[in-house]
Amino acid sequence: MSSSGEILDLLQRLVAFRTDTSEQQQTTWLAQLLERWGAQTRLDEILPGRVNLLATWPGQDAGRSLLFEAHGDTVGGNVPTRLDAAAGLLHGRGTCDTKASIAAMLTAIQRSVATGRRLRATVHFASTCREETGGEGAKALMSSGFRPSMAVVGEPTRLAIIRAHKGAWRVRITTRGVAAHSSDPSRGVNAIYAMRRVLELLEKHYPPLLAAQQNPLLGAPTMSVGTIHGGMAVNVVPDRCMIEVDWRIVPGQDVTALLADLRARLPGVEVEPCEEWYPAFHEPDDSPVLALAQRACLKALGQPAALGGVPWATNAGFFSEAGIPCVIFGPGNIAQAHTASEYVELRQVKQAADVYQQMLLEA
Repeated sequence: MSSSGEILDLLQRLVAFRTDTSEQQQTTWLAQLLERWGAQTRLDEILPGRVNLLATWPGQDAGRSLLFEAHGDTVGGNVPTRLDAAAGLLHGRGTCDTKASIAAMLTAIQRSVATGRRLRATVHFASTCREETGGEGAKALMSSGFRPSMAVVGEPTRLAIIRAHKGAWRVRITTRGVAAHSSDPSRGVNAIYAMRRVLELLEKHYPPLLAAQQNPLLGAPTMSVGTIHGGMAVNVVPDRCMIEVDWRIVPGQDVTALLADLRARLPGVEVEPCEEWYPAFHEPDDSPVLALAQRACLKALGQPAALGGVPWATNAGFFSEAGIPCVIFGPGNIAQAHTASEYVELRQVKQAADVYQQMLLEA
């Protein structure tokens, strides 16, 4: 599989699978394909219909291994698949986030194993489930005890090497009141009014504190109130009001201390973490996979890759927490992810495959 046409064919096959609610069909098809390429494969159903795939090609050095990982799921929404050959773009849900990374990773692996020469390092490929809605696939992979020497996470980075990202932490804050008929509100306690004090604290107290915690790669952590729900009817004094707050955390920031501070400042108010926690991520200067990625980009692309951090979270946080040196690298632009016009530039998919293959040669 060396031509741009074969890479495009693989990417189109992947995009044809709808994976916002289940990865099962895609991972089953991939497992069969990769077994024909000589891989040992394992499918793990993490939740009903939500499936991880792990494929392995043993190398010469049993103590050295490289994981290529890209999540197999997408967000929902219909984006018609369309090839714009003149512009070199493939449109469709999942094209850049992250099926282009999957296609490029697998192309690199297939090229390498097709030579018949056994690579020095054992090569793993993982397609993980539910990255978009909690990261359960990556967490399950780490809970299994699987520990490669290094990992490359495929995300739309425009072929930049990403060495840091913010974490995502969410809390649900609930105020309680006493319901009463609105004709005599004095008989009740209005939970929406009580929420006003919470919102004032969030709006005025925390932004200056967050601004003071600048990270050189990521900037300051942020906070945003995303939802509010309260009351049952216009003629009833509301006995409950709830907001959900999104915090984007920088490496080293302690969410346990943040939760304790919120509760201390809001006595009588319910403050509970909600959804899943995506850890922040930062790869140190002396990381072996960072050096590997930089060498591979220079050789494959003929110039150094941009190096930096991003405000969005990925599975790299879970891998890094488990002690695995990790970088994020892939084709596509995050600005296209989750949009109604998602697309990927096919030239970048081919370039990513070249970089991944160079990583395999040097790992």
